[in-house]
Amino acid sequence: MRVRRQVIDDMSVRERSEELFHLATEFCPVGIVLLDGKGRIILANVEMARQFGYTPDEMAGRLLDVFAPPDPCRQRGERRASFVTELEARAREPEPNLYVRRKNRSIFPVEVSFKTAGDLLVATIVDIRERLRMERLKDEFVATVSHELRTPLTSISGALGLLVNDAGGELPDPMRRLLSIAHGNSQRLVRLVNNILDMEKIESGKVVFALQKVELRALAERAIETMRALADAHGVRVTLDPTASTRELRADPDWLVQVVTNLLSNAIKFSPRDGEVAVTIESRGVRLRLSVRDHGHGVPDEFKPRIFEKFAQADATDARQQGGTGLGLSIVKEIVTRLGGEVGFADAPGGGAIFFVELPATPPRGEGEER
Repeated sequence: MRVRRQVIDDMSVRERSEELFHLATEFCPVGIVLLDGKGRIILANVEMARQFGYTPDEMAGRLLDVFAPPDPCRQRGERRASFVTELEARAREPEPNLYVRRKNRSIFPVEVSFKTAGDLLVATIVDIRERLRMERLKDEFVATVSHELRTPLTSISGALGLLVNDAGGELPDPMRRLLSIAHGNSQRLVRLVNNILDMEKIESGKVVFALQKVELRALAERAIETMRALADAHGVRVTLDPTASTRELRADPDWLVQVVTNLLSNAIKFSPRDGEVAVTIESRGVRLRLSVRDHGHGVPDEFKPRIFEKFAQADATDARQQGGTGLGLSIVKEIVTRLGGEVGFADAPGGGAIFFVELPATPPRGEGEER
């Protein structure tokens, strides 16, 4: 009798739980599903069923792996385990997107998240097709507008530069000052457009790296010379450590020099007048580290988690005055990551910041040449 009552009580609790689940999720705009420990669907809300083309009753009892896109290279049991594991792993990522399959076998992208409830899993699944479409349209719009702006802006900037340098005759000081302001702002617009186009090209996968052996020290010297005019305009000295390593690495020299110039530009703009920007190159086993150290105000603690994000600026007002676009460090991270390296920063002793990139170095001569 006691056992029977316990069974009835357990059934009542389960029925009550199902009722509460349905009440809580019936009108939820995202798909919600309750899974047991084996990945079997216990309950699914209306939105979840709608996304996958089933009714809630049809979904109940199904294994979650039936929604995985087909993979002929795996057995069914392996696919089930890997799909559930993949869902859980994707849920821990910053952008947990993956593709799933409907009843009609069409494939669509979703964003997933998981919460454990004892030995059960509660998953939310959001159809993100519209969001991805809007992001793609936005990127295409920005790229198109940037392409259309580049040619006229370059012409305007060049013409203003000629006027500032008296190509059209000597100018009164008030006019020269106004033209200098216009020239400076046109150059900033050109940099912004070029940065946007570079970022769009990198993110769309259109960049093809022409890898070759590069001596990082020689490349750094070239970048420093390129930034000499900017450094002089800000009253900043740029130095290269005389003990800098001369080891080589395999990289695309054009994109890698952009990495170094972006780091130098960032350091120069935020250094005090009469300050110094120091460049060092260290050999660290199988990797080379290039560091750029400034003596500015450093990176605010609240800004550090976002420093490599697009259009991120610690002090927007100051950055605009310095001509910053908020894309330089983001481009550095994208390029270095695609070259198989890492980028980071640290507070410099005595003030300022140190930004560094680490890239795989080529083996010393005689080691691994045949490989």
